[in-house]
Amino acid sequence: MASLAEEHYTQEQIFAILHRINFPLKKPNALPEPTLETLRELNYRCMTSIPFELLSLRATKARYVDLSLDAIYDRIINKNRGGWCFSLNKFAYELLRGIGFTVQYTLGRVCKPLRYGDPIVYLGLSHRVTIVRLSDDSKWVFDIGFGPTSFYPLKLEDGFEVEYFGHRRRIAKTTHNEEEPHLLGRPAEELWQVQEYMGEDKDGERWTPCYAFTEQQYYAIDCDIGNFWASFSPNSVFNGELWVVNATQDGHYNVLINRTFKIRSGKGTIESITIETEQ
Repeated sequence: MASLAEEHYTQEQIFAILHRINFPLKKPNALPEPTLETLRELNYRCMTSIPFELLSLRATKARYVDLSLDAIYDRIINKNRGGWCFSLNKFAYELLRGIGFTVQYTLGRVCKPLRYGDPIVYLGLSHRVTIVRLSDDSKWVFDIGFGPTSFYPLKLEDGFEVEYFGHRRRIAKTTHNEEEPHLLGRPAEELWQVQEYMGEDKDGERWTPCYAFTEQQYYAIDCDIGNFWASFSPNSVFNGELWVVNATQDGHYNVLINRTFKIRSGKGTIESITIETEQ
């Protein structure tokens, strides 16, 4: 469990992280400036260098993801591995903070099922994301822990969209409709919803929600609780599952879920293989 009074990564560790993700430093002994250009490059480099994976849950004796900074650093830097949102986005938060960005983390609700046209059901607070505020006061969501997620940050602006290698992601402002807020004399809760483009049909563009979040502040203990639930709850999508997602620099997502391996491009699935044996 993460400490309540935890230290941050040192400058030496920040440089090691930048080396691990192949970040192009303009000066070898100087950290990059905390600009939008740097933020975009960091997002791209993290996504194409660090896999989303659940090996700590499925291939270790502990069957648990240690969220201490030392453990996360050891897995990603020393063992060349990855993690899931509670570890990857904590790692990203500390990297951004170490470079000089103004950051806050929050928790989001994954939208289930993740298929176009199905009714939206919000799960519990089981996804960690980072919100970055730049010098012009614009705010951006930086997320490297949602499997095949965006290569670039999304601005907290209704309808803001990014496109890369044929993939499209956007952010939309919506409300939480699973409650009756008028009973308590307050308006419906506003949410930022991250969406993925799924193509077009006779009715136009099809977008499906991935997850939704507010800008509310949370604490380390909240992440510990979410991490524990996602690890052990029978209702967690990851319970009993093996996931590995690796993004390539040319925009492909290599996705392994149990025995099914798929390669996804901006045009959809271009290859699908069922693995019959462990070899």
